[in-house]
Amino acid sequence: MKILNIGKDFSSDPIGRFRSDGNRSGETFREDFLKPALDSLEPNEKLEIIIDDEVESYGSSFLSEGFAGLVKYGFITAEEFHRKIEIKYTNEDFEFFKSKIIEYVNTAKYNSKTYVPTKS
Repeated sequence: MKILNIGKDFSSDPIGRFRSDGNRSGETFREDFLKPALDSLEPNEKLEIIIDDEVESYGSSFLSEGFAGLVKYGFITAEEFHRKIEIKYTNEDFEFFKSKIIEYVNTAKYNSKTYVPTKS
């Protein structure tokens, strides 16, 4: 199992949807951290994503773009997401954010949009 700790590996203040919103955005997280981590998995290996270590909160735009964007842009299906990714936290307040991630992923339409980077 590989581990991706958002607060330590990405940012303690993740915010925004697109790269044009800054380097702590959901797009930046998905493209530069989450997709490479998923690409590096061995068959049947899982990615554990820690969401509460050094992070106080998340905006919906970050969660939607960062996680559901995987499905919306055709990188993986919602079923693959649930097979490959485990969302972990120790602070019970973060159950809300986990449930929002799951909601956004489950309602995203697979490959419904063409990914166009917002900033290089």
